[in-house]
Amino acid sequence: MKKALIATGLFGALLASQVFAGGIDAKTNLSVGYLRNPSRNTESERPEAALYNIAGTAFMSDGLYLEAGDQFIFKTYSHEVSGTEYKDEKPVFLFPNAEIVYKHGKLGFFATFQVAAGGGSLEYKDGSAAVGGGVLKPLDIYSVTFGENVGVSYQINDIVSLSGAVRFLEASQTMETKHPMLGTMGYEASGFGIGGIFGVNVRPVEKLDLSFQYKTITKMECEIDSLKGNETAQGAMASTFGITKGNKYDSDLSAEFNAGAGYKFTDALYVSSSFNYYFNKQADMGSALSSSNADYDDSWEIYGGADYAINKTVLVSGGLGYSKQGFNDDYNNVFSPVLDCVSFGAGAEVSPIDNLKLTFGGMYAKYLEEDYNGLTLNKSIIMLSLSATYKFGL
Repeated sequence: MKKALIATGLFGALLASQVFAGGIDAKTNLSVGYLRNPSRNTESERPEAALYNIAGTAFMSDGLYLEAGDQFIFKTYSHEVSGTEYKDEKPVFLFPNAEIVYKHGKLGFFATFQVAAGGGSLEYKDGSAAVGGGVLKPLDIYSVTFGENVGVSYQINDIVSLSGAVRFLEASQTMETKHPMLGTMGYEASGFGIGGIFGVNVRPVEKLDLSFQYKTITKMECEIDSLKGNETAQGAMASTFGITKGNKYDSDLSAEFNAGAGYKFTDALYVSSSFNYYFNKQADMGSALSSSNADYDDSWEIYGGADYAINKTVLVSGGLGYSKQGFNDDYNNVFSPVLDCVSFGAGAEVSPIDNLKLTFGGMYAKYLEEDYNGLTLNKSIIMLSLSATYKFGL
């Protein structure tokens, strides 16, 4: 296998567990509500507004809101060369999110916990074409970046609200494989970053919502905390891949621009559209397994969706979207392919008692196969989700 393939393919080691990413690694599926209706950018009734439309929290009704949820992800990532297929089918059963919003008068305060990037494990039982042509196996990779948003919103008048938040990121990555003669090889790495989020929500007429939000680039540097295996294996990691304890590399999360428009056609029907743009070219995306940073193009995605309240107890939702990714001829992710996709989501929100909402959602992402450095890259994802939201009145 050519060194060029190994070098570019191994960028995936730190971006490897992107379960559903709008940017190269930045997540779009930040909450359970995204699966039932992926057009989230005009949210202003539920606490997940603190993830998708922070200024929308100022338009929520007064009260204290608590939400917690989890997503269950079933995936197949694969790359094929000369008729030999290497694939990962390890499911992800823990992909949590939690939000708390306190709204009183014109002020809103919020805090969130979510998977901001990465978010799962990859297990290539037969190894990978990008690492020794399958000689090193099994190949296990784990990558997750948890995020917390803490912020405040203010409703200037009946038309406009503003909001600002601080975003904290904590990255953790591990890779482990076995060499037929040297045994276990691998590393553990971690990093931390701080960024900002700024939002505007506009309601020019009673039934129309317009939202605009910007997430700054979050600069993050990861460090190799430890190496796995005996001294001989660690020496081989250093000589082959340049990986030694204390090495550092860039792992930025790109800036984002989010916009949305929604209209309440009737008391029961709300229709919305959402647009996200990711400034990948501004971010330094490195890897423990390469001496240089990747150079992905910018990416974008667009969604449309609808919520329909059947009655006071049940609301059903659905939506679809298209994601144009930033891969190019020089950079992709062999382990977790970066591919354009069409996604379909649907679900329901049920209120069994006053102030309690249970949300169920499901999504299927159809990815478009691509050829990259002699490999055929493909993947498919099915996601299911469940959350509970409770509102305490003031």
